[in-house]
Amino acid sequence: MIKQFIGLLFAGVLFASPILGANQIKSEQDSTIRKWYYPDAVKIQYAGNIGFMAGGISYDVSNWYQLAIMYGMASDHSEAKTLNTVAFKNTFLVKKFHAGNFIITPTAGISVNLGSTHNTFRNLPDQYPDGYYFQNKIHVAPFFGAMVYHPLPFKTIKGVDLYTEIGTMDNYLLEAIRTDYVKLNEIWNLALGLTFYF
Repeated sequence: MIKQFIGLLFAGVLFASPILGANQIKSEQDSTIRKWYYPDAVKIQYAGNIGFMAGGISYDVSNWYQLAIMYGMASDHSEAKTLNTVAFKNTFLVKKFHAGNFIITPTAGISVNLGSTHNTFRNLPDQYPDGYYFQNKIHVAPFFGAMVYHPLPFKTIKGVDLYTEIGTMDNYLLEAIRTDYVKLNEIWNLALGLTFYF
């Protein structure tokens, strides 16, 4: 399982490198140039379609776009039923509002989640009828929310934000649209998170 996670993380970094290569940010404190592969922040998140708890690294690609690579896990305390998820989370900062030392930002985004457990399939086994079940290995998870950022006077951690998001997943949204069994108000979930900026 660890080898799969490392492989997925490596693939994600390779996938994101053309975007992140342009992100050599000049620090305000000194004239050194940050290497593209150094993360700008770390994230810790509770719930939100990545897992019960998730953590990862984040890159400020521009003033309005952040890319986070996160690992989450949901478990019922048995190895066979542990769901491991690697997410490539794309967050768009809609607008920034300044309130004293705080910056309040509405956000919207989409996450691409890769799940791994004993019963996740990209191509469903033959015993399932064609078109009846949605594949459950790769999901697209749209979300919207808000974050509150506060700068800190420390050399290592330059700021922190608290964020909340309301999101869903592609298969939930599809079932809510095409059937009466799943109601649109039943497909949403709430995530809470913290981001520490370097």
